[in-house]
Formats: sequence, structure tokens, C-alpha cells
Amino acid sequence: MIKPSPSFYFFSYVPAIRYHISRLLSQQGWIEAPNAKSADLGDRHLSINDEISKNLEYKHLLAKLTANITPAIMPLTYEINDDNCQQVFAKIIYEHYLIKRQYQQTIQGLQWILKPSMLNNGDEIHLFNNIEEVKKHYATSHRVGGEHVLQRYISNPALINERKFTYRLHVVVTNYAGIFLYDQGYINISALPFLINDHLINRKMHITNYVLDGVLSHIEQRSTNTLPDFVQVYEDMKFIVKAVFNALCKKEPSYLKFQNEKHFEIFGFDFMQDETGKLWLLEINQGPDAPTFEDNHLQATLWDRFWQDIIDEFVIPCALNLPPKSDYAHFTRIIDINEGYSPCRDFFHRLFHRFT
Repeated sequence: MIKPSPSFYFFSYVPAIRYHISRLLSQQGWIEAPNAKSADLGDRHLSINDEISKNLEYKHLLAKLTANITPAIMPLTYEINDDNCQQVFAKIIYEHYLIKRQYQQTIQGLQWILKPSMLNNGDEIHLFNNIEEVKKHYATSHRVGGEHVLQRYISNPALINERKFTYRLHVVVTNYAGIFLYDQGYINISALPFLINDHLINRKMHITNYVLDGVLSHIEQRSTNTLPDFVQVYEDMKFIVKAVFNALCKKEPSYLKFQNEKHFEIFGFDFMQDETGKLWLLEINQGPDAPTFEDNHLQATLWDRFWQDIIDEFVIPCALNLPPKSDYAHFTRIIDINEGYSPCRDFFHRLFHRFT
């Protein structure tokens, strides 16, 4: 009897992750199933727990999650919304703008970046030289409301060819084998040289998103393998990723609990260095975007290997229910499943919340 080819089914191929997985599986002889029930691999396999993952994706929840990590892994961040903004302004003025009990409108080296908590692609990001500018912004009627983070802007960034840059690396979370950091990623280099006395006027100098307010920002992208100091930077990234997920598993002990089948999920971690070499976590993207066109200049050096590794190391084991591997090519295991999930801690967590 001929064994049928394994199959997959995704509701939509628009997200890049599903597009690339389906593309490679088709090349390897997998067939597309008519529906999710009959497929070996489906959308359900590509998610761990969306409700808990909001703590990573939503910027104000991420700031709250990481607030007590020592040493600090995120720039100084305040959660701000329409209801608490006046209290936040008062707190910031008291903590940063009173010099010998005298209010100073501007403090050298102290600038702010305001980000909507639930938007990406550089949408509605605003830069401010002082707290008075932030207050004026909140007094306008045309601004975007809702949850935001007001973050101290890193005004002394490390530079490449006099331009600011940020890192993107991918993390894979599983409910059966732990959490993994890929061994390379890419950097986004801003379109314009960085000028400290620019007064935050030109956003393309300060923001490194590929798309900025719906328009290509003309950044330059390079593989992290081109950076001579990436080995050390990678060690710092490992520390930050582990700290984030330790905090998440402590807050939500059931996050990595194995259910009825194997699941995995991909996150994009964005980092930035300052001129002292200190690495900062900027934000985390759930289901990060990626190029879907073959002439991308990082295709051969990064993406071809990355997507094939995702297939070999996580997709096939999940779909065919294979035992976890002892070795993962090109991935560093950051947290082992036994380290990430504790049945005892989960039990007492649920018991506590039941009676509170």
C-alpha cells in the first residue's frame, strides 16, 4: 500500500511565514489538503497561546513584563494612555526635569519616542526633544489615542558609516522542546547619516523601519554575519531573550505547557546598541514579516537557509509528531522545556488566581 504524501492547509498565505512554509513543503512533495481537519500541518501548529503572547507583542505589556529585569534590558519606558497621561507627565517632570528643585524645560541628552502599543511599520511614531513637546502632542485632537509607550530615546546610538542601525533576530518558541534563537539575522541601517543636533526633525535619520508610515524608508539591510563584533552581540541577545521568557513563564506558568499536539511560533526581536556597546531590546513582533520575492539581496545569505531550517527543525517534527531533536542546527536553545514549564508552579498559579 502506497503511503499518502503528508499534507498542509493554511487559511491564508498572506503572512510571510505561511507563504514560505507552504512554498517549501510543496517543493518537497507535500500536498495541499482541502481543509484543516484533513491536514497534517495547519494554522494551529504555528501558534502557542495568542492571549499570553500579547505580553510580547503589545509594547505597553512588554514594558510592564520587563520592568523589573536587572540589569535593564529596555530603555526607560512609561506606559501612557488618554486616562493616565497627566499623571505620567507629572512623574516624568519630577523624576527628570527638576534640577535643584527648579524646573528645566530641556535636559541635554534626554529625548523621547512615543509608540502606539499595537501598531507596527513605524506607524504613528513621534519623536520629542522634551516633555513639553509631548504634552502639546497630547493636547491635540488629531492624535491617535489608546495605549502607547513613551520611551527614552537612545540619543547616543552605535553607528555604521555614520548611520543608525537596529538588529532583527528570530526566536522560535515551542511547547515541546523549549525556546530557540537563530544564529544570524539582519540589520536595518537608516537612510540618512545620524546628526545629534538634528532636533529629531528628519524621521528617516532616526527610525529604521523598512516601511515608515506606509512608505518605503529606503533603509539598507545587511546580514549580521557581516558584522565583526556580532559574536559578542549575540551573547548579549541570548541573555535578553532568556530574561524575557523567564519573566513571561513566571507571569504565565502555563505558556509552554504541552497540550494535545506540538506547536511552535516565530517571533522577531528588535535590538539596538548605544555607543558604549550596551544592547537594548526595542520591541518584539509576533509572526514577523519577511520578504516574499526571490530577488531579495539577503535571499542566499540568510533567508534560504532560515526557512529551510524552520522546515527541518520545527515544521516537520510538529506535523509528523516526531520526537524532539537533541541538536538543532543554527539554533541556540535558550530555555529548555523543563526549565520553561513547571507543573507545580502552574498549579499554584491557577490556585492563587482562582481565589483572588
